[in-house]
Amino acid sequence: MTADLFERIASATEGDEVTITLADDSVTVGGVEFESPIGTRVAAVSEQTVDARQKDVDIDGIVDRRILHLAPVAGDDRHEAYVVETRSPVVGDETVCPLRARPRSGCGPADDLGSLPVVGDIEALDVRS
Repeated sequence: MTADLFERIASATEGDEVTITLADDSVTVGGVEFESPIGTRVAAVSEQTVDARQKDVDIDGIVDRRILHLAPVAGDDRHEAYVVETRSPVVGDETVCPLRARPRSGCGPADDLGSLPVVGDIEALDVRS
């Protein structure tokens, strides 16, 4: 399941519509109730290679990260984006991180992904171009 989910996330590009099925049917984060499945679109995609020897990060070794920044659903005025992250280490298993919500922050730098509140574990993700 993880390999299929990983491949679907890897295929998503900016502007694609995505439907995310969470492990829980309903969850509340930051005062916003999320009903699974969540339908949204990919607002931006970022990719980076992180080397733990060069940065203070919560990973081991060298890891390729792909991050989908998703537009908030209608009626959610508390979050500026939802975030899906995959990690592909040089050594080890590929992982899909839980869906996270980035609160509206106004000015200043964006919070580190690891500190964002978790919406839930991703069971499935469908992509439509």
